[in-house]
This record gives sequence, structure tokens and C-alpha cells, in this order.
Amino acid sequence: MIAANVLKVKDDVLKLILEVANSLINFGPMFNERYLHHFFTCRLQEKLGLGSPIVDGRTITLHPEWPTSKKVTGLRYGQYKKDKHKKYVPTVDGRAGFIDFAIGDYKSPEIGIEFSMSSSWRSEAIIFDFIKLLDNRNPFRLVFSLNLILREKGLVRGGNLGRLEKRMNEAFDEATRRLGDKVRDNLREVYFLVTEIASDNNRRHWYYDKTSRSFRSGLPTII
Repeated sequence: MIAANVLKVKDDVLKLILEVANSLINFGPMFNERYLHHFFTCRLQEKLGLGSPIVDGRTITLHPEWPTSKKVTGLRYGQYKKDKHKKYVPTVDGRAGFIDFAIGDYKSPEIGIEFSMSSSWRSEAIIFDFIKLLDNRNPFRLVFSLNLILREKGLVRGGNLGRLEKRMNEAFDEATRRLGDKVRDNLREVYFLVTEIASDNNRRHWYYDKTSRSFRSGLPTII
């Protein structure tokens, strides 16, 4: 069961991610993922008061670059490595996967968030993000992924659009294939979004629909 306090945070995190998807400006090649991370942290602190060095005088609840495995702090969750084909796979003798942001108790955060930003679809990097978020060895109950594609010109059309949508679904399917019996459990809530933004800031969105097991055009509804 998802803790009540985490459910309270969920809607605010999703609203913020939708805000980013709907309003982020395409500043071109100078704009990288670090800008996005700082913007997200700032806005999340405004909404929730999370991420200050000390919360309630006892603990930190927003954890950037949270490691899924770290001996010195006692974390023993998922480990990963590249196989002979240079593809990321889950393993028991690899290295930690780093989550852009985790929210909750450091030893067992319940929310995991990953971002990506590039000028094209980066299959392997996105598959690895999906793997870390879906891996049932990791403690998350809610997972969010926002993948931003900042086009140098316009939004893709025709066959290129069809190929992009195909790659989204292939990425999710490939992540679950590599996880095998380590795949997510059915209780984990999944919010995976893709937003494509043109140089004139026209945009379109997709989200993963658990019912159809595929990415659908549009954005998820906040209930």
C-alpha cells in the first residue's frame, strides 16, 4: 500500500511535470538537462518545501542522483552493467543506477523521477531509465519519467513520426524484456511521458497508458 503522505505528494509532482511539459521553452543547443533539473528542484521546493538541507530538523526528503546501491550508506537495491552488446542490463554484480530525483526516506524512497533531454530519441539511455524505474528490486511505489525532445526545426512528420512512436513502445517493451522476473510489480504507479518541442515552441505529448500497454497521444489526467 502506498503511504498516505506519498499520495499527497503524487499529484503535486505530476502537476509540476505536466507544467514543465506544457511550458518549457526550447532554447536550442545551449539548453541541457541540468537546467531542467535546477528548474524542477526550485519549483518542487516552492510547492512542497522539499529538498532543504534539513526538514523538520531530522531528515532530508528530496534526494538528487539517488544511488540504487551504495555500500557506505547501506543501500542494497538494483545493480546494472553493460553486456557484450553494450546494452544496460540488471545484474547482481554490477554498479548502482542513479535516479535523477528520489523522494521519501533515503533508505527506502517511494517516488523515483527521471528526466532526459536531447535533440532526438536516445533509445538506450531511455531504456536504461525505464529499467531503473520499473525494476522491482528498487523500493519505488510511484515512478515518473519525462523525456523531452528539443527539435532544431519543426516537429517530425509522416514516416519519422511513425518511427518515433514505434521507438517509444519498443523502449518500454525492451526494458521489461531485459528485466525479466525483475520487472515492476502491478502495484507500482507508472507515469512515463514524452514531449517533443519544435524551435518555434510548438509541441506534442505522449504518455504510457497501462491499460493499452502502449504510449498514447496526449497527457495523463490528474484524478
